[in-house]
Formats: sequence, structure tokens, C-alpha cells
Amino acid sequence: MGSVQDREDASNNPSEVIRAADDSEPRGVIWRVIDALLFAGISVMLLAVAAQVVSRQLGASISWTEELTRFLFMGTTFLGMATGFRAAAHPRVSFLLTAGPLWLKKIAPHLYAVCGIGFFSVLIVKTSELLMQQIASGETSPALGVGMFIVTLPLVVAAALSIVAHIKTVYFSPTMRKKIEEGGVIV
Repeated sequence: MGSVQDREDASNNPSEVIRAADDSEPRGVIWRVIDALLFAGISVMLLAVAAQVVSRQLGASISWTEELTRFLFMGTTFLGMATGFRAAAHPRVSFLLTAGPLWLKKIAPHLYAVCGIGFFSVLIVKTSELLMQQIASGETSPALGVGMFIVTLPLVVAAALSIVAHIKTVYFSPTMRKKIEEGGVIV
């Protein structure tokens, strides 16, 4: 974690890179559950890859491990993206904000929110349509035999969480809003 002096130096230089851990706010129950799901998903993914490697070395590949790894990778990627928006950790075009006029800095958070909410709203609609189609058709995965809607569900959830995260960072978190206005890139 950065010291108080590091934070003061960073606040005087808005183009300074700030670590997300230094600026993150308390997480609610939903975000703690998502973090736990991410930890579990990545742990299971690592075990599945290890099982696949060992089984191939023994000459008998386990077919379902590849599919499980792929599904977990997709789910953790999208849920991880949503948690990144929670801390405004995704890069923005900060050089435009630092060099631009004051009015641009003032509308930047709203533009950030509108673009993010618009994109993720479209994603919710399209992935929900796909989810309903998969449920109606009873489509299952070849190796695991699970309903394909289970693979699509994290996309819908992540898109909804990303909208919540955009609204929270812009309208309910003064710290994150300030970083967006200043163009600070949080990594």
C-alpha cells in the first residue's frame, strides 16, 4: 500500500498511476461474493489445467477438463471485468482530461457513466436473449453435459454488475469520481 505522502503526490499529479488497492473502498456483500466466486473459479481452473497436464503425461487425456477450463475462464474474465469497474480500474483516455479544458473534466464522469451503461445495457439485452434461447433449446455442452445457459449466465450478471459499478463510482463515490475527473489511471 502507498503511504500518505504517495497519495498526496499522486493527487497533485493527476496523470500519476495509482494502485487500485490504495484507492479501493469498502466492498458490499455482493462484491465479496463475486470476489469469492472469482477466487473459487480461478482455483478450480488451475486444478483442472493441472489434471489435464498430468493426465496427458500419463497417456490418457481427461476430456472434460478443457471444457471446464474454457467455461471458467470466460466466467472469471467477465466477473473480473465487473470488479474492475467497481474500483474504476479500467484505463481511460486520461491525457485528454489532463490537457483538456475544465468543462471536459466536469463532464468526463457523466460521459464515462453514459458510455459504460449504454454498452452494458446492450450486452444485457443480447446475452439475455441468448440465455433464453439456450434454455428453450435445452442446449448442453458436449463434454460436461451442462446447460449452455450456465456458461452465458456470468455474462448477464457481469454486465448488470458493471452498470451498478459505473453508477456507484460516478455518483456515489467521491474518491472514484475525483479520479475519473482528474483522469487518474488506476491499475
